[in-house]
Amino acid sequence: MRILLSIEGGLADELGTLERAVKDGLRHRGVRTSRTTGEVEQGALGAVEVVQFLGENVALPVVLAALQQYVTERLRGPRRNGLTFQVVRTDLPDGTRRTELTVEGQPKDIATALTELQ
Repeated sequence: MRILLSIEGGLADELGTLERAVKDGLRHRGVRTSRTTGEVEQGALGAVEVVQFLGENVALPVVLAALQQYVTERLRGPRRNGLTFQVVRTDLPDGTRRTELTVEGQPKDIATALTELQ
């Protein structure tokens, strides 16, 4: 099972900052993280960089909790423009069972939405 996360907006290296922030906490739960590229959409000029969460039984609520904590802590920093978080969980290797979630807005709104989704 794997979960892919892409982020638009935020800091220059928002994805890398997030990966470093959640990596250790998730490792203790048996979830590995790595930066990679996502699927290239038809007509796109290049691949989107994503953080990949891998494990035998990666629970979406566990990843959402880590993301919510990251966004909440990020609120203490300087205000930034809106963010868009896209999370895609694939249960089967052939990609036939997928769960997709897109949350966009100000960091405070994203933190609230991720809390409600857990």
